[in-house]
Amino acid sequence: MNKLYTISILFCLMVLGTKSHAQNILVVNDNDNITYNTDTFLSDLNHAIYSSYTYWSAPDSGSGPTAAYLAGFDMVVWYCSTDGAGLQIWEGGTSPTGNSDLINFAATGKPVWVIGSDVLYQVHGGLDTMVAGNFAYDIMGLASYNVQSYANDGGTGCPSVDRIVTAPSVFPSTLRWIFPTAWYIDGCMPLASTMPIYEMSGPSYIFNGRQCMFHHKEPGFSVMSTLFDPSLIDSFAHRTDFIERSVTYLLGASVGVSNVNPSTTTSLYPNPASTGFTLAISSAKSTGATLELFNVLGRRVQHTNVTLEIGMNKIQTSVGDLVTGVYSLKLTGANGVPIYTGSFSKQ
Repeated sequence: MNKLYTISILFCLMVLGTKSHAQNILVVNDNDNITYNTDTFLSDLNHAIYSSYTYWSAPDSGSGPTAAYLAGFDMVVWYCSTDGAGLQIWEGGTSPTGNSDLINFAATGKPVWVIGSDVLYQVHGGLDTMVAGNFAYDIMGLASYNVQSYANDGGTGCPSVDRIVTAPSVFPSTLRWIFPTAWYIDGCMPLASTMPIYEMSGPSYIFNGRQCMFHHKEPGFSVMSTLFDPSLIDSFAHRTDFIERSVTYLLGASVGVSNVNPSTTTSLYPNPASTGFTLAISSAKSTGATLELFNVLGRRVQHTNVTLEIGMNKIQTSVGDLVTGVYSLKLTGANGVPIYTGSFSKQ
């Protein structure tokens, strides 16, 4: 029997505020190797703004989700960690055509995030040139599989990855690992229609510049491939930040998803507030905005102009001079369109 778990992390409103998102996300765990990595990835996702999602365990169910089941979601995150064998993304076999149900989902234009170092090994067995009809070519947008850290670099591993200069600045500039180096990161060449996002890096590293994260976007099609494991990023804060920014970017950049808003509210904390609060909000674009506070009579008591950048923004507001009570707040974009409305208590 398939094991499905709906995971909802509910934080106490009095301490952390609330987290919300409009998207219905499915996380498929395709890792049956180092299960601690899966636990780490899910924990990090729980602490990001996308803390409510549906979980499918491919190792427990013996298969990936069906096309009919996938159709009920706005986005699929397919997590393989460092597992390079028995993956359901290849339907458990060695056919390079890949998982037909996932291919059908991707063809709807809804976003897919494929994650895993060594994910190509099961079907390509090493370095390879991709051709039409291959999942890696058609869906991931890769032209060739060229190198792999540790396996092809003399056993040193990759010290870090850097955001490519032409990639969106929403992504962190450099990622390092909980270990001195990361093993089995796949370095590939993308198709012309695929945007590279990260490349291997490190002082005198032999594979400096080899690309390892990509976004394959065409009309009606949006697939991001991360060929390293985010669970190995060097700290909880950096892992959560990378995951949050990646999901926010992919949702905002994708086509065919009607309920993706330019900004998604994440949290307002502390609530109640005594001296000030922080409104944490993610944005898919840079824009000016206005934050207004109103008392229970509807009178505006505070007005602040702010700038939202792509990715996560934290708007800090002082309320120490306000009297005790309940206040409403409204964040409005430069075009006059409301971005967020909410309330807080002043102690």
